[in-house]
Amino acid sequence: MDDHQRARLALQRCRTKHAPDSRVSVFDAKVESDANQLFLRGSVSTPELETHARNAIEQVTDESVTNELSVLANERTERTIDASVAPVRGDSDADAEQVTQVLYGAAVTAFDRDGDWVRIRTPDDYLGWVEAAVLTTPQGEIDPGKRADAVVAHEIAPDELGRPIYAGTECRMDGSEVVFRTGATIARSNFESKSELEPDHAVRQSPENPTGEGVVEVARQFFGTEYDWGGMTTDGIDCSGLAWISYRVNGIVLPRDADQQRTMGETVSRDELLPGDLLFFPGHVAISLGGDEYIHAYGGDDAVVINSFDDGHDDYLADLDEKFELARRLI
Repeated sequence: MDDHQRARLALQRCRTKHAPDSRVSVFDAKVESDANQLFLRGSVSTPELETHARNAIEQVTDESVTNELSVLANERTERTIDASVAPVRGDSDADAEQVTQVLYGAAVTAFDRDGDWVRIRTPDDYLGWVEAAVLTTPQGEIDPGKRADAVVAHEIAPDELGRPIYAGTECRMDGSEVVFRTGATIARSNFESKSELEPDHAVRQSPENPTGEGVVEVARQFFGTEYDWGGMTTDGIDCSGLAWISYRVNGIVLPRDADQQRTMGETVSRDELLPGDLLFFPGHVAISLGGDEYIHAYGGDDAVVINSFDDGHDDYLADLDEKFELARRLI
């Protein structure tokens, strides 16, 4: 085995050890040989990964290594989203898989560019590509280094902004106005309840004491919504997106995907389920309504539906009953 082969294998081990999840880190490093000289090329997301990559090669070869790695963190700029919702794709191509979405006014970090596409890090630390046209410079910074103190709780139809604003969109209360990171504002009175029978405002402060019932209330807004892989809105949503939005409106920020969300909270027995508990199955997450019923964005029905663990119930799903793995309580 020559030095080039050893270096290539060392980089593969380094990726497995230090950057195993491509959703949250970039490790596109490769080693190339030219006239008995080794070159470290490609891109990584942080200086730490650059150091790991360089050390990995130097430990297995006596040849000098020329480092030409691009470090994305050195190219970072702060941006926000100037679209109601923007698809985030796994590659810089309109036909690439949608891995998630980002909402209007979200704080994102932009890195390298490939034609009309820019690689970003979402507020959930997800890495992916968006069209450059949806990015703009923040004008109404909500709170540097922190999340918003308010969030859109119910989808807002187009009005002063000329576009729908979806649940989960961050904003700030400023006197008589609601302010977004783009610098856009809407009169706060537009969102105030018109009747004592309508207690929920479309824009809410993050609750100091969130409840499982509040999580369920948001999830029910999406009942019947079309299933859409990577979706986060009433135009289309997936199972982990439904959990994310339902908790985000209630002031709790979850990781984006189901396998990440299952590390949150504490395990509870299926016999003791309360509203808002998260239920996990292989590659899937649902929200307990308390007892046997749960709500989820289910690919089998291609929609957000309510099902039951009770085999005598019309909405019983034997498949998910058998594949249930664990429940986690976050509140």
